[in-house]
Amino acid sequence: MNKNNFIFIALCLSGLISSTHAAVPTDKTIISWITNFQDSNANPPQAIQIDSTEAVKLISGEEAYLSGVSFENAGRNFWAGYVLTRPKLKQARILKEFGGQSNSFTVHSTVYKGKPIQLVEFESAGSGQGTVESSKSLVYLNQWTSKLIAEVEESSYDGRYDDKLGAEDCRTGRDNSGYLNVMPYAPYVVQTTVTGNACNNKPQGYKVSSKLIPIVITEIK
Repeated sequence: MNKNNFIFIALCLSGLISSTHAAVPTDKTIISWITNFQDSNANPPQAIQIDSTEAVKLISGEEAYLSGVSFENAGRNFWAGYVLTRPKLKQARILKEFGGQSNSFTVHSTVYKGKPIQLVEFESAGSGQGTVESSKSLVYLNQWTSKLIAEVEESSYDGRYDDKLGAEDCRTGRDNSGYLNVMPYAPYVVQTTVTGNACNNKPQGYKVSSKLIPIVITEIK
């Protein structure tokens, strides 16, 4: 193979690769593509900070991008959220189902009926009256819609104040956590919950339970 032919083939391959992988949109582009500013908790609605962005495939195989965002000048329980961007459409939308006080997410890869797919684990959180509540929701993305597969809830509470102790009684509190482990080569999720009081004496007084949850995607026959 002569040098000119090699360069020609290399350019063709480069063009093929670039055509199948959408370029990562800039923060400015993502915000300019948002079509549902009515769901923004920011003041003004366009005052959105992109904190992280990661590629994710929709269940159709379309390449998109998911961002964890912060809403400026929002209330304590409403400052965090998520934006899904689809370069193919040059559109982005705020996913109002998740967020609150957390904008952390994890993209999981697995296989369903022989097809590689990606799932997203969203974190949501809120707090008030000495209690912190959060959840982890495992979903797949179909167009602009998230379809729930599994979910765990977490909570922490120091307990009621005790005059004799001069502090909160940890025995009346709680420290509950949960985990979602996606099997990489099989369509299952292991849902684990750990529940107990707030006395920080694990494993004493704590209960651990696990459940195997099958992944079901109606769009894939």
